Formats: sequence, structure tokens, C-alpha cells
Amino acid sequence: MKKAFEVKDQAVLDTAELVLREIKAVGADEGETWVSRNVLTELYYELGKISMVRTVFSDKVSIKLLKNKRKGTVNLNSFDPTDVKQAVADAWQAAQSAAPDEAEGIAELQENASFSSGEKTPDLDLMYQQLTDLLADTRQDFPKISFDSIGVEHTYSERLYANTNGVRLSEEQGLYQLSNMFMAKDGDQTSSFNYFGTVYDDPSERVTESGRVKRVLDETQRQIVTEQIEGSFAGDLVITPGCLENILWYVADTYLQDSAMISGTSPWKEKLGEQVASPLVNLELVAEHPELPGTSKLSGDGYVAENMPLIEGGVLKNFSLSRYGAAKTGLKRSANSGSTIVFSNGQTRLEDLIGWVERGILLGRFSGGEPSPAGDLSGVAKNSFLIENGKVTKPLSEVMIAGNLGDMLRDTVAVSQERENSGYWLLPWIRVTNVTISGK
Repeated sequence: MKKAFEVKDQAVLDTAELVLREIKAVGADEGETWVSRNVLTELYYELGKISMVRTVFSDKVSIKLLKNKRKGTVNLNSFDPTDVKQAVADAWQAAQSAAPDEAEGIAELQENASFSSGEKTPDLDLMYQQLTDLLADTRQDFPKISFDSIGVEHTYSERLYANTNGVRLSEEQGLYQLSNMFMAKDGDQTSSFNYFGTVYDDPSERVTESGRVKRVLDETQRQIVTEQIEGSFAGDLVITPGCLENILWYVADTYLQDSAMISGTSPWKEKLGEQVASPLVNLELVAEHPELPGTSKLSGDGYVAENMPLIEGGVLKNFSLSRYGAAKTGLKRSANSGSTIVFSNGQTRLEDLIGWVERGILLGRFSGGEPSPAGDLSGVAKNSFLIENGKVTKPLSEVMIAGNLGDMLRDTVAVSQERENSGYWLLPWIRVTNVTISGK
């Protein structure tokens, strides 16, 4: 919810104003600061029991100042005025030895505002109930699953961006999050580790009522005994939503964000407004969405973030550039450079999407190195299954996949009607053709 600028925690505001006064006092041309106060309440389960219940308070201050386009930065975990003054002095010293960079700067004056979402105070009883329900439901419905660890958390944070141009933006947010690590066991045989994470604002919801959670637990149980495949072939990938999030992160890093654009290595650097993907591909970065409580209204560079299309009908609509990236490349600053992403659902039922595959893989997780600057990647298919003649058959091990990110988006031939939601992303299954799949 947007409202007139205000900060609930006076210490946050006082610290920010002290930073800006000190920046001016040392003789800097301009500067900015992020100041936040966070409260983490956590239940942690491991080795068959709840091992920890705690509340952790943390304060963070990030400082940047500029003199003749020379940058000095410092981060600290204290609101103590003496520490803050010393941090600004340290940033000033760092700026003296830095190389000038004409692209450096801070956010220009804009409408100051505050945003709030979620609950400030956690409900510990519901958090405990959620944990015990997850364990009980899993024992009943997925008896071979063994949790290595489970964390149920509530985080409340108030953060403020302020700069010497007069910009003041704040965000107050309360979020619940559940994360875990688990495997399936049958006697002395085990699956590989798997995990899921979910972010939400209602702790009364039963985690295992989520279709996504049921699917991941069920698939892991079916992966205790895996098989290898012989030889190599060009086949199809049906990429699950959780794995698709990883692939799209690679796409953003390799094709759209500051580093690739500034270095000039992005294969899409001259492709704005052109077809770069299948017409079935529709991607959007979101700053607010009714189904995604993990969104944030503040960008990392001191602006109010907005919903922004990346690819529409396969056409590249925007890069994902910060203020610095835009100044460095001469392009427009993006309305959103975050990571909360929505992929529009398609027209194909998941059953049919798999049914069209003659031979390929249902890709649950990808483990590999960073893609090359051209977008080439290779790695191991984890938590995955073979698809033969339109049917998901045996669980796989030691299977390599290799392809190119741009080619994978261009060779996307189906997008599912169904989508899954982690609280940070809303994504479908996609079917990609012509990927190299290699067994032993």
C-alpha cells in the first residue's frame, strides 16, 4: 500500500539523516544511504526435532558518496552515531583513491512515498502449527520423505532510501517463509537431496495443500532408484517451474542486466524491439502482484519500482538496467531491475505438453556452471525423469544436458496452462526442443 512518506522507526530515519549530514560535512558532491532494521523470528527443525526458536534483530547501513565522480562505499551493522560518522569518513577516504566514473550518480528528486505490506508481529502458534502439520502430512502421504532441516521464519523489516537530492523512500514489510532440505529413503537407498521454498503472508495455510509441494515431494519419493541412459540424442526438455526460475535467472544475467550490457557481451544488446524468443514467451518483472507477497516496491538504486514487461510475444521490450547501467550504456533506466518474475500461462494442458514429447526429459533441477557470455550452458539434470512416447517413465541419474539460453527461448514450442507460485515467482512448465541430452 502506498502512502505519504513516513518512517515508523525513528532510529532508522535519524541514522539516514546523520549519514547525509556527514556526507555533506566531509565535502562530498552527493551521496546516498540505505538504512534498515530487521526482526527475524525463526523456528528451526533438524535431526528429528525442533532445535531452535529465536528472534534476531539486525541493523544495516549502506553508504555511498561521490566526489568528482569518484566513489566511496561502506557497509556497517550499527546505528551508533560514532560508528556512522567513522563509516562516512572511511567512504570519503575510499573515494580519494578511486578512479573517476562519469556514469556514477544518485537518484534524482522524485515524489517521496512509503509502502507497507504484511504483518509486523509474527504468530508463533501458527508458525509452530504449520511446521508440525508439514511433518504430519508428509509422514502420512509421503512416508519415504526424510527432512534434513526445515526453517519457518517471519521477517519484519523497515528500510529507507535517502539521498542528498532530497529523495526519501521507505518500505515496511512482514513476510513468512518456509524453506527446507530433504531426501527420500527406502532402507539403505536414498534419493538425491531436494528442496522447496515458499513465501506467504498467511501462516494459517497448510503447506502441503499446495500442488507444488505435493508434486516435489511425490517426485522425490520416485527418485530413490534411478537409471542411466545410453548415448546422446537431441530431445525435448519439459522444464518444471522451479527449474525454469533458475534458467530465467541465467537469461537475465547473461542477456539483460548491467554486467552483460556494460561489457557488451549480451547477444541481445542490439535487439530491443526485435523477436528474440518464441511468440509463446511472455515475461514480466513485477513490483506488485496480488498472488506474490514477495514483491518489493523499491528498486535497488533509489526509485519506486514498477511492473515492467521484459518479453511480450517473444519480442524484447526492455532490458533490466539500473540507473548506473543505463548511464554507462546510454540506454534508458529500467522501471524494474529486480527478480520477481511472472511468465504468462499458455494454452496447453500439462498432460498434453508432456504427451507430445517423443523422447526427452522432465527437468526438475539443473546443476551446472555459469553460462558463457553467448548463453551456452551445460550441466547435470537433477531430480529429473525420462519422457518416452509421451509418458514420464524412469527417474534419471548422471544425465547431462547442453544448449543455449537464447535457442531454448526461441525453441519453446509449448507453455502450460498450469502455473506454480513460490511467493516470489509465478511460472508455468515449458517444452523446449533440440536440446542435447547425454547419458554415459
